Amino acid sequence: MHRIYISCVSFLLFFFFHACESKEKAKTYTIAFSQCIGSDAWRETMLKEMKRELSFHPEINFLYREAGGKNETQIAQVKELLASDIDLLIISPNEAEPLTPIVDQVFQKGIPVIVTDRKTSSGLYNAYVGSDNYDIGYLAGKYIGYQLKGSGKVATITGLSGSSASIERDKGFREALKSYPRIQLVNTLNGEWLIDVAREKVKANASSLRESDAIFAFNDQMAIGSRKALQEIYPNNNIKIVGVDALPGSGNGLEQIANGTIDASMLYATGGTEAIRTAIAILNKTAYQRENTLGTLVIDAANVQLMKMQADKIDSQQQDIDKQQELLAEQEAIFRSQQSTLNTLVVCLVLIIILAGIAIYALKSNWQKNKHLAKQNAEILKQQQQLIAMNEKVKEASEAKINFFTNVSHEFKTPITLILAPVEELLKDNTLSSLLKDQLLRIKRNGLRLMHLVTELIDIQRLAHEKISLKASSQHLFTFLNQIVLSFKPLSIQKNIPLTLENKTTISHLWFDPDLLEKVMYNLLSNAFKFTQKNGKIQVKIEENTFGDHVMIRVIDNGRGISRNHIEHIFDPFYQGAYSTGGSGLGLALVREIIELHHGQVTVSSKENEGTSFTLRLPVGDTHLTIAEKAATLVTDHKLEATGDSHPLIALQTALSPAAQPEKKDHSLKEYSLLVIDDNIEIVHFLRDKFSENYQIYSASNAEEGIKLAYAKVPDLIISDVIMPGKSGIELVKILKKDTRTSSIPIILLTALDTEEQQNQGLLAMADAYITKPFSGSHLEALVQNLITNREELKQRYTSEVNPVGDRVQINTNEVDRRFLNNLSAIVENHLSNSHFNVENIAKEIGMSRVQLYRKVKALLNCSVNDYIIHRRLKKSKHLLQQDITINEVADQIGFSSPTYFATLFKNKYGISPSAFKKQFQRKDHS
Repeated sequence: MHRIYISCVSFLLFFFFHACESKEKAKTYTIAFSQCIGSDAWRETMLKEMKRELSFHPEINFLYREAGGKNETQIAQVKELLASDIDLLIISPNEAEPLTPIVDQVFQKGIPVIVTDRKTSSGLYNAYVGSDNYDIGYLAGKYIGYQLKGSGKVATITGLSGSSASIERDKGFREALKSYPRIQLVNTLNGEWLIDVAREKVKANASSLRESDAIFAFNDQMAIGSRKALQEIYPNNNIKIVGVDALPGSGNGLEQIANGTIDASMLYATGGTEAIRTAIAILNKTAYQRENTLGTLVIDAANVQLMKMQADKIDSQQQDIDKQQELLAEQEAIFRSQQSTLNTLVVCLVLIIILAGIAIYALKSNWQKNKHLAKQNAEILKQQQQLIAMNEKVKEASEAKINFFTNVSHEFKTPITLILAPVEELLKDNTLSSLLKDQLLRIKRNGLRLMHLVTELIDIQRLAHEKISLKASSQHLFTFLNQIVLSFKPLSIQKNIPLTLENKTTISHLWFDPDLLEKVMYNLLSNAFKFTQKNGKIQVKIEENTFGDHVMIRVIDNGRGISRNHIEHIFDPFYQGAYSTGGSGLGLALVREIIELHHGQVTVSSKENEGTSFTLRLPVGDTHLTIAEKAATLVTDHKLEATGDSHPLIALQTALSPAAQPEKKDHSLKEYSLLVIDDNIEIVHFLRDKFSENYQIYSASNAEEGIKLAYAKVPDLIISDVIMPGKSGIELVKILKKDTRTSSIPIILLTALDTEEQQNQGLLAMADAYITKPFSGSHLEALVQNLITNREELKQRYTSEVNPVGDRVQINTNEVDRRFLNNLSAIVENHLSNSHFNVENIAKEIGMSRVQLYRKVKALLNCSVNDYIIHRRLKKSKHLLQQDITINEVADQIGFSSPTYFATLFKNKYGISPSAFKKQFQRKDHS
């Protein structure tokens, strides 16, 4: 027994000391963290999270260095850490370029490197932990654009200029603002990430910032400093200030949003916990992710209280965890103390006591853990109940907003009805003049279009909130589609775009809601006609898949196509592509909602300048439909019963593309001509009706066609839209104003772009006037008359006495016209003695056609080219008659083959014969 006892004690001692030795020899690591600056709340939170995570890893030694925002200090600290035999380096570079070489040196020595918050330039690191600063800047730009409703002035307060975080946030913010062309970035200040620096910079630039509608500061501290500075100088300012970080705690972003100091903040997670977890994974040689991009969201007054409550709850839980860790540390200290005591008394203690002590400790530990888990479960349950209650409130608020939005849309229908109904009554009057009837039809078409847009808006809201139910029935698919295709035939003939329907399936019937699918087909076909050029083609094909369980309806055109940048957003509500000209962006969003309601799919494929194909994929049979999704009364043959303008399909075709109006043949001679360039045929018809009584009207639907007409017709004035397919109106102005043939033509830009910047672009391109839509017809008429009258007065002033070669042209016109007139003067002067010199010779030397030369000279000098040549010859003859040469020699030198003809013209011009003029001059000379 004694031997057994000694053996047991010896075994326990060996096991105990061996275990202690093994524990003491457990692998330890050293992790170093080089922080660029540690004085701001965000980085203090990062360090706090790291230490909290490290508390679960006692085998890790943690070294921390803070550079105070200085590149040189951080480089020196990294070198110092490198000499300390570290196992892994975590670094937040102060600036990318200066810190890249030293970080690369650490990486090349085989020491793992984790870059957090800011990246280096070379990309030599094992892992990156941080938010995507580009996405944060982009999200801030989108949020500010939405808050400003797409129009206003903004300023930015950046961090250190070399910091990758500052650079990426600036890029993202500017890229987002491109979606809001009416928002101007008016000022950029460098706040160096510090509240005091930002405050002083804002004070110094307060006068320029006062005009801003919003300020985007690259962190919350700079945002707070900006607000304080503005409040001191302009106490009642309404400038929106948006920051980045959204940290909890006193004086930080969440509290400042709740207090109204700043308006919003982009959540920027510190990544402290993720950085330590990644480091542990690297050191333990387990799987880890190289790029750890943390998510972000906008926190403003709408959700700050929720986020603040969550942050407070997390902080409270973390305090509980810290207390538990302290308790565990105390227990471990007690355990180690007891273990040391047992080491000295183990010889005297029996095995049963040791086992009992271990059992008691284990039971106690389990009891404490169970108690802690029960407490955590109760807290989690309470949080879930709170989140459920909050979610209900959010749903109620969202429902109220949607109801308001839908009710307002419904209210639009009343005034539209009160517009359309009287117009319908007026159109019944057969005594109306054709002009008045055209105007009333124009009102009706655009009223119907407005009604359709309101209906689409209501439908998409109802679909999005499941307030439109599917009423499907078995329909003959080909018959249904054929009716729709036939309703588009008038538009097909009008636009000279063939529309065909092809059936490649043996499936005759399909379950769908005919009213909803009719809207889908209308939207797809109307888009196809809108973006397909004349003489193109549109095909509707019915096909089935290999298994015969789905039918595909394809709408194919060979129009402009959709670029890759736009195709991924084509089904987003309110999205409009590069070629959109007046659409609402709702049609394709409605198509997707309706097809998904049918348990189907809609896809699109497209190539620019080759065409687009939309595919509707619908299931065969009715097994996928619930009882509620089937029509109560089985409808087997849906017909477009409404006819004429009363059917929405036909009405909207008319609104989308009004019937071509025949050119009004007016053989009366008009003194002046106008060229109207606009891709909206309604605007062209309106302006033609407005001006055709007094002006010869030419029209073009795009800039390229307009330029050709301007060269061919040389009109007296041009009215052009700005946004058109192909070249814009601004480009058209630049081209025509630089060309000698058209530089003197006044140009009016007529557009819906009404910002000051856009108007300046038009005027800088040398447009003579810039009018925004909606516009006054009488104002436009007066402007056209004034521009033409002013041009005529300039002609009279100049042509009252045409200057000979060598004199400077003193006409108030542009540089191109002055060069033309001086060139014309020089050519005529050089050929005065040539009796065969004529208009064709001048046109050839200048590089114009005979007609263009005549119109250009007429526009600038108000005389013909031949009259101009004769005038120059007679004027030079007065100078030659004062010299000692005969009249015949004078006539020969100025290109008159007949002295008699010369004498007749001279006397008609100056009221005296050449011989009398010569004698008169000689008498003056002798006297």
